[in-house]
Amino acid sequence: MRILKPNNSQSPVGNGRFLRSVLNRFYSDFMLQDRTSELRLLLERALSLGYEVHSIASFWEQIKAGGPRPGLHLVLRLDIDTDLRTTRALWQLLRDLGVRGTFYFRLSTLDVRLMQAIHEAGSEASYHYEELAAYAKRYRLRSRAEVEAHMPAIRALFADNYRRVKAQTGLPLHTVASHGDWLNRKLGVINLELLQDPALREVLGIELEAYDAALQQHYTQRYSDGPYPTFWLDGNPLAALESRQPVIEVLLHPRHWRANIPVNATDNLRRVWEALDYRLTLPG
Repeated sequence: MRILKPNNSQSPVGNGRFLRSVLNRFYSDFMLQDRTSELRLLLERALSLGYEVHSIASFWEQIKAGGPRPGLHLVLRLDIDTDLRTTRALWQLLRDLGVRGTFYFRLSTLDVRLMQAIHEAGSEASYHYEELAAYAKRYRLRSRAEVEAHMPAIRALFADNYRRVKAQTGLPLHTVASHGDWLNRKLGVINLELLQDPALREVLGIELEAYDAALQQHYTQRYSDGPYPTFWLDGNPLAALESRQPVIEVLLHPRHWRANIPVNATDNLRRVWEALDYRLTLPG
């Protein structure tokens, strides 16, 4: 007689974890109250401690000039995956405090006027790219080997989109940042890999990818926000500020700072449809 091993996903413990995950996601997407006052307090504390607050572009300029100037540096990066309404609220907060940050926009969140206003005020607005995952979804690629075989076409798609965003906005787009997608995790290949081609960067005028070692090596601490109930994935950056860490990067996503019900509902439905479409249309 074959003995069946318990399946954690069907056990009381597994079911409990799944239910908590669903409830946490529901709260985060549809009930989360405005947390932007917390960010204001964090940035005010950084300023009171003497931190110079940077966009990635402004910090990169110091690196190109020979390295970060002596002192304390806080680099703000905002990935605009969804929710332009909260993006504008965060942008207003930065303006109120007189600090800079970098806002990376996807094609799905592109807002030309907002990007131009961000740039004109001394911050940075640029491109949050995802062509590798987008191409893999469109052509139903199922493995790293298939992705690598299609890399010339993926890079051509990226170049077309990058040039179009640059033409629409009139912005330099000297730095860009890779977006993470559920299909990247499934295939085990990240969007960043399409930019591992110095010739492509040179012809497009891209000086820096936000995950390049030339930038990352200068950070002494890096932090990212997250969904409820873990609002900071790597610990609260306030501790690093209080200990005067020399160079801190803080990565923010508008979705984690207040619930935008229509936007989050639409995004969740899109993700479900993408996953179903990808799986149902695969051959075999």
